[in-house]
Amino acid sequence: MENSEGKVPSLASAFAEIIKDEIDANDQHKLYNGVKRLIKKYSQEKRGIEALNEFVSVLCGGATLYEILQITMEEASLNNEGKIRLSRV
Repeated sequence: MENSEGKVPSLASAFAEIIKDEIDANDQHKLYNGVKRLIKKYSQEKRGIEALNEFVSVLCGGATLYEILQITMEEASLNNEGKIRLSRV
């Protein structure tokens, strides 16, 4: 990627837009289940979970995976039917 940056000045913004579009296009459940699967897969490997956490931090502007999960748990509350309802809308 670094070799291409000089040749294509808008590479960084194009890359960021494509990543955002792909995340937005992903089904919420697929995204959640995929992240959950990765955590389970790499939770016993220190380097694996560090890499996953660093990648999430890069994508989220500095927020760690732990911070995102903590905020998610705080904002999600169970209603009477057992469905998840976000407390902030």
